[in-house]
Amino acid sequence: MNNADTRLIGTLTKLHGFKGRYVFVSESVISEKIDHWESVFLEIEGLLVPFFIDHITITSDTSVIIGFEDIDSSEKAKEFVSSKVFQLLTLAGKEEKIEVVPEHMSGYTVIDKKVGNIGKIDKILDYNQNLLFRIVKGKQEILIPLSEEFIISINHKKKEVVISAPEGLLDLNE
Repeated sequence: MNNADTRLIGTLTKLHGFKGRYVFVSESVISEKIDHWESVFLEIEGLLVPFFIDHITITSDTSVIIGFEDIDSSEKAKEFVSSKVFQLLTLAGKEEKIEVVPEHMSGYTVIDKKVGNIGKIDKILDYNQNLLFRIVKGKQEILIPLSEEFIISINHKKKEVVISAPEGLLDLNE
């Protein structure tokens, strides 16, 4: 398999349940065509290895629960947690960016994938074209840069923003 024929589409972030399924988090908005995919490629020791899909459930704009043939227990599945997932360009389609609409995000809950619930966005601050989520938690003010680098997903229906804050960012707000 030639890497030029594929595109990184996301990561198997963690196990889901005990049947060898994963939480797959996408790099972009997930196309409903994913339901019709037969396989994806996992990067293992620098090589792209095909894995055949036997279960898929879309859970948000950027995540799915996914299971593969021949992986039917969490013991077997542990080996591939954190693997990068690739798809053929012809199937992956055009990359859609996560829609960030700052003026409509007050009241959204911010959840860090490591820390958990950080709090609700009080307002969006604009410091010389640098946008920040302002979260007020008790007497503490938490400022988080509104950067596509940090945002994993936005669920407008649930009013949630899932982020992956860089090491130390949340410590600055203490």
